[in-house]
Amino acid sequence: MPAAGPEPAVPDGSAKVVDREYLLWALATLPPRQRAVLVLRYFDDMSEGETAQILECSLGTVKSHAARGLARLRAITVPHVGGPAEQRHPAAGPQAEAEVIEP
Repeated sequence: MPAAGPEPAVPDGSAKVVDREYLLWALATLPPRQRAVLVLRYFDDMSEGETAQILECSLGTVKSHAARGLARLRAITVPHVGGPAEQRHPAAGPQAEAEVIEP
């Protein structure tokens, strides 16, 4: 019979939760059409043509909304809290200092 010891460590999933919350917060800062393009293109993995068809717009409009939306996401300034996952979290508290997160 094996000796009773500590349970095996379970991976900490909190960084994924923080990343998801940050992403949802950041997407909510975008105009609706840019947000729709980014969600369809990168979350639903649709082509530019499929995205244009669903949104009833031109291929060029999809490309420009995607480029502008990604640029805005890259330029978002969020509060700095501490470690890497926390640096991207928008709810840092009143004592946090702002910093720009580079891709």
